[in-house]
Amino acid sequence: MNGLSTLFLNINDGEEIILQENMIYDVRPEDSFNLKGFFCSNTAKADENPDGTRYTAIYLQNKKNITIDGNGATVMVHGKMTPLLFYGCESVTVKNLTVDYAVPTMTEFTVLSNEDGVITIKINDDCPYSVEGSTLYWHSEENEKGEYYWKNACNAPKRYFKVFNPETEISRDFRREDLTFTRIEELGSNTLRCTLADSSVRAKKGEIFQTRNIIRDQVGSMFERCRNLVFENLRVKFMHGLGMVNQFCENITFRNCDFTPAAGRTIASTADFFQFSGCKGSILIDGCRARGAQDDYVNVHGTHLRIIEVNKDEKSMLVRFMHPESWGFQAFAVGDGIEFIRWDTLQPYCDAMVTSFEKINDTDIRVFADSVPDDVIIGKDVIENVTYTPELTVRSCDFGPTCGRGILCTTRGEVIIENNRFRKLWGPALLIEDDCNFWFESGLTKNIVFRDNVVDCCNFANNPQGAPVIQFTPKIMDEGFEGFVHERLTVTGNRFINAPYGKHTFCLEYLKKAEIRDNFFDAPFEILSRNLGEITELKKEDV
Repeated sequence: MNGLSTLFLNINDGEEIILQENMIYDVRPEDSFNLKGFFCSNTAKADENPDGTRYTAIYLQNKKNITIDGNGATVMVHGKMTPLLFYGCESVTVKNLTVDYAVPTMTEFTVLSNEDGVITIKINDDCPYSVEGSTLYWHSEENEKGEYYWKNACNAPKRYFKVFNPETEISRDFRREDLTFTRIEELGSNTLRCTLADSSVRAKKGEIFQTRNIIRDQVGSMFERCRNLVFENLRVKFMHGLGMVNQFCENITFRNCDFTPAAGRTIASTADFFQFSGCKGSILIDGCRARGAQDDYVNVHGTHLRIIEVNKDEKSMLVRFMHPESWGFQAFAVGDGIEFIRWDTLQPYCDAMVTSFEKINDTDIRVFADSVPDDVIIGKDVIENVTYTPELTVRSCDFGPTCGRGILCTTRGEVIIENNRFRKLWGPALLIEDDCNFWFESGLTKNIVFRDNVVDCCNFANNPQGAPVIQFTPKIMDEGFEGFVHERLTVTGNRFINAPYGKHTFCLEYLKKAEIRDNFFDAPFEILSRNLGEITELKKEDV
């Protein structure tokens, strides 16, 4: 086991571990903690990580009052890992630590020239590659046996592309099939001359191609069933898979953390930066920076489980994880409150309390409750764990540019988003959904306050709804439904600037009340609405 991991083998409650100042700790899957049974929401399918394997450098389980002071040290990941993993811990602080990858699992190259479909590209120095005939392969460094941790053809089926323009800081889609070559010549110094099979494929001088394998078999870090976690002055230069995954945790703080790419890179995460699945208490993201991802910055949600069977005599039901990337984890505890949700309108129609539960397999759980309603639509309706619905505060953060959205949050707790900057996001700065037919991410919201933020050139990837920068679109399946899903939105004191399509748009659907006042728009402003209730103090003012 590597020197870093051995520090955590016999740690006791109340201890502080101070790492060697500015030390680089090289960590590899084969000499770190090899853990099984740690299943993450929104990550790998069953065939991609069937036993929940996590390769981890810093692992804590059932520990209390622990401080990890990185002291300027770096955890340098080789291969693919989940660098930090805490389970069942209480009052843990991690500070002054850097996490990076020696070879990022996202490869980047820059187009130096394009002469009628013959492109010259410069590959980043930290992105190893090989050429076999007319096929370009990306691969990791070698392990101790001389084998690669991973290797993929440039246009392999599981690879996904975005193209980033460093001058405009805006990205565009790119089909992997279009990066097919008929000839590759090596010019030296990570420079290749490649002949495209289709000379009309768009590849402009100066553009940076970002490519990743979409399998989320490891994550940026994972924290499950923990309380009172604090991360301060954390510097994360790259994350593989999903980002910092917090699952069924209570009270989490990220303060003054930097999630931006290392020098020479444009990407820092293959997916979300902050993921909170089924958490409770308070979530605080304060004074953080994040830039360069192929997904969203903050995602706070629960999980809808579909009701497959009901046994009224024993007051039980069989419920199932439905999305193929969410399964295997513990979704309930005795005493948790649950609500029954109608599949087509997202309306709660009965509440109950969990009295016991039994894991049947990785997708099915038998839940016993103090009551089960008579009118469940079996095979359609879902339940939500409403005990695990946190409050969220995101303040004084700098988000952007990215290939995803800003903040997604579907939680019943109070949501305050204030004094942040959202710049050049692929999608909306704020997206509120709720669904039980697609991603199965729950649930309704009660009060969201979006104030004193700057929203700059967001939702540049146009869509049929007119590129809204704030979007409430719960997935209602009943076209005739005329009620509400979400309760209240307040948007006040913000600056909306540089609308990518000449106007600023909000899309508000199935929302009971919206208060929009004292905001500055540098272009015309409109609301696209459906089942929108009361709008108060709607006006346009400078702030």
